[in-house]
Amino acid sequence: MGSRHVGNNWVPMLGMAVLFLGGAAVALMSNSNGAVPFYYLVNGLLLTAITGIWFLRHRPALLGTTKAYLYTLGGTELGLLFGGLIGPLSGCGPWLTLGAGMVAYGVLERARVIVTAGAVAFVGAFLAATISAPVVGGAMQTAAAAAFAVAAYRLHTMKHGRRPPRRDVDLSNLILK
Repeated sequence: MGSRHVGNNWVPMLGMAVLFLGGAAVALMSNSNGAVPFYYLVNGLLLTAITGIWFLRHRPALLGTTKAYLYTLGGTELGLLFGGLIGPLSGCGPWLTLGAGMVAYGVLERARVIVTAGAVAFVGAFLAATISAPVVGGAMQTAAAAAFAVAAYRLHTMKHGRRPPRRDVDLSNLILK
């Protein structure tokens, strides 16, 4: 069993980045001003399964209570299932739910980088729901994907540290005499 560390969240954050990047592509191809709810429903549930498998081997920090984690998971999954049905959000309900769920999870894990990435996703979803230009949804999802990619990098660096600096090689040692 892996050690408990907040840096173990780097794979789910990378999965969220891929999820939002794919959401941007689907939204731009479908020419909608928001997210495509069915895409987020199916792929969000798939990402939940992958994250569960990852967390079986690489435990997160789990600094909050178990009840708080279950409420966050349940609320996020219900938002994914029913968020697309809210008409005024232009299909951005699941996207808003994912952003809010990541903010809540980041607070539970006490990781500011997760909270920041979730807040970027939430604000991007709100802007995409209120602005009617089709390109805004894709741009905001791309920004959310970039925020989650940076979060994944920061968490990976937090867990494994930085690579050692490159050492200069003296080429004269390589010449055979």
